[in-house]
Amino acid sequence: MLVSIVIPTKQRPQPLADAVQSVFRSRYQHFEIFVVDQSPDDANAKVLAPFRNDPRFHYLLNRRPGFGAASSRNLGIAASRGEIIALIDDDVEVKPDWLEQIVAEFSADPELDFIAGRLTAPPYDPATGFTPAFEAWPYLSRWHFPLHASGANFSMRRRLFDRIGGYDEFCGPGSRLRASDDTDLCWRVVRSGARYKVCPHIEVVHTHGFRPQAEAEALFARYQYGNGGNFGRFTRRGDLFAGAWFLAREVKHALRAIPAALRGDRRELFYVGQRLHGFWDGFRLPPHEGFVSGEQLRRLSANARAAEVPLMAWSHGTSV
Repeated sequence: MLVSIVIPTKQRPQPLADAVQSVFRSRYQHFEIFVVDQSPDDANAKVLAPFRNDPRFHYLLNRRPGFGAASSRNLGIAASRGEIIALIDDDVEVKPDWLEQIVAEFSADPELDFIAGRLTAPPYDPATGFTPAFEAWPYLSRWHFPLHASGANFSMRRRLFDRIGGYDEFCGPGSRLRASDDTDLCWRVVRSGARYKVCPHIEVVHTHGFRPQAEAEALFARYQYGNGGNFGRFTRRGDLFAGAWFLAREVKHALRAIPAALRGDRRELFYVGQRLHGFWDGFRLPPHEGFVSGEQLRRLSANARAAEVPLMAWSHGTSV
């Protein structure tokens, strides 16, 4: 079973090199890997040079202004050929049995379409900052699963995209809605009725994920805004249940947050405001612009192949 690994990246040369190297150390070796780079310079390309002679390694450039990681994920998916597609971030390292466990799960259940794996954090001092993690609790309800699952460790069958479409390019880091392309994808998986599984034994480590306190707080605020934006998008595209569920949840959170705000702790009320702000902004966006259907993803294949750049040429300054 060929597994296609897609890694979107921007200006993180050493974390990216560690991520790619960890994939090549996997016990399961029947894979191809696509790094999709949005960097304005060639620092990433230079650190990836040791991999350029391996035919399984592919390096693509994505220079679409105003689009972020979701656009790069779609480009990598379209360029790939594997029956299984695995997505990780550029600041994680995969465990040696990561691919092996993914293949085992999909092989054991022909109806399984999507896996959310575990994202663990190395030891750090919580008083100084935060490293995002997802413990991959199998007992998460289907409605809370999209809000918690981490896009740093997703895998899916290619056929899933015919059912739900690709990544919404208005969601996620670097996009109009700033974050939460993982929430967008997981909600559509749940609503489609596709079979999914939360697997704590399929693990990646957030090796370079630590954020100092101020950066961590800004990141968490972006998560809240992005999650709200997702549900605004769902509602505008006709999923009225998504809007009703989200707004009812926010009323509950607001009622809990107001007493705390009166006592001086306004943090949760601030997050409610961020989510509602995101919801309104997501609702106002053109409902289908930015959303990539399964058919569009297939049509993107030719452009995706054209985006591949020989690392040697790029490191020598060839314009693209």
